[in-house]
Amino acid sequence: MVHYALHNLHNTNLHNTEVKRPRRVWPVALLATVMLGAIQPSTTAISQTSVTLRPQVSQPEQEVYPTRPPRSVIRQVRRDLAEHLNEQARRLQMISFSRETWSDSCLELGAYNERCAGTTVEGWRIELSNGQRSWFYHTDTTAQVIKLESMDETSLPPEVRERLIQTIAQQEKVPAASLIITESQPRTWDGCMGIFEPERMCTMIAISGYRVIVAGADQSWVYHVNQDGSQIVKNATASGSQGGLVPIFMPDDLPPYGEPEANVVFRTIQSGGLAGMVSERFLTSDGVIYQRTGRFNSTGADDAVVEKRISQQQVQQFQQVLMEQKLRNLDGLRYLSQEAFADYPTITIQAMNSNVEYIDLQEANMPQALQTVITTWQQL
Repeated sequence: MVHYALHNLHNTNLHNTEVKRPRRVWPVALLATVMLGAIQPSTTAISQTSVTLRPQVSQPEQEVYPTRPPRSVIRQVRRDLAEHLNEQARRLQMISFSRETWSDSCLELGAYNERCAGTTVEGWRIELSNGQRSWFYHTDTTAQVIKLESMDETSLPPEVRERLIQTIAQQEKVPAASLIITESQPRTWDGCMGIFEPERMCTMIAISGYRVIVAGADQSWVYHVNQDGSQIVKNATASGSQGGLVPIFMPDDLPPYGEPEANVVFRTIQSGGLAGMVSERFLTSDGVIYQRTGRFNSTGADDAVVEKRISQQQVQQFQQVLMEQKLRNLDGLRYLSQEAFADYPTITIQAMNSNVEYIDLQEANMPQALQTVITTWQQL
């Protein structure tokens, strides 16, 4: 129909050009009207075509982001939880999952003092179960980063959590509403519920339970609890930090400093900082204090040099301080602040088969036992 209209218009234009030249304006207007009518259906067709193409544009996203977690992701979270629980991975099964867009680089599970980049991360929330209890993991799409949700929401039973909060409120004379469980982890205690006391013998039995960190308005506590909450014991050595300083549990992937040699009584390792240097200072049982400095992850650190020598009496006195302050009760805890996550050096103490980490900027807010150990060591 359009072609027909244009053909007749063309003949009319030729006739008018030869006979009545002044009336040329009329066919031009008519031509414009007809052409607009002809163009309009074409525009509609383009619009319809673009709509039908939209599903094809989104198709690559479905290929990049599968609707189910890849087997490698499931395998990684099962392996991690098995290590946490000291259980065989084959006994842990994924029973639910969901696609998530996490709001930060910590997958919305940053530690109490951890610094997280505010960038969105695509990933998964995966529920694992051993048939009796469930645990939830946050991951990115390929499980390069995985984080276990706070144990107080997953493995710490609600009735145990409530009993613990009420116990602390009564013992410490603080409002229960001001207490927050920041972390908890499954543990197996001995007959002393894992609390070290000098010269005390503990029955070597296995009591399933939890180690729990609780923060109040201005101080924090560490408690040892059995599985049903019928036994709740305060770890007084690790409790009492103030000024908003709340300990966190040491992760499994700390730098591999290695265990000190058998004759080493006490060892400190300072690491971090922009230079990436690691410096050690350690005391041997024969009274020699050594220093050694190297670069983190370097293949060969400088040989240790003798800093000073102390008497056997001084060695014994220092060991007595470690016993009196019950350093072993601090094992696996970190007393850090935001500066530690911004390349400020931190210090790890190794002694009495224990590891504890701290940042010297917060020394005045740490538990008194840890302050005493640090001060005595610095005075040697």
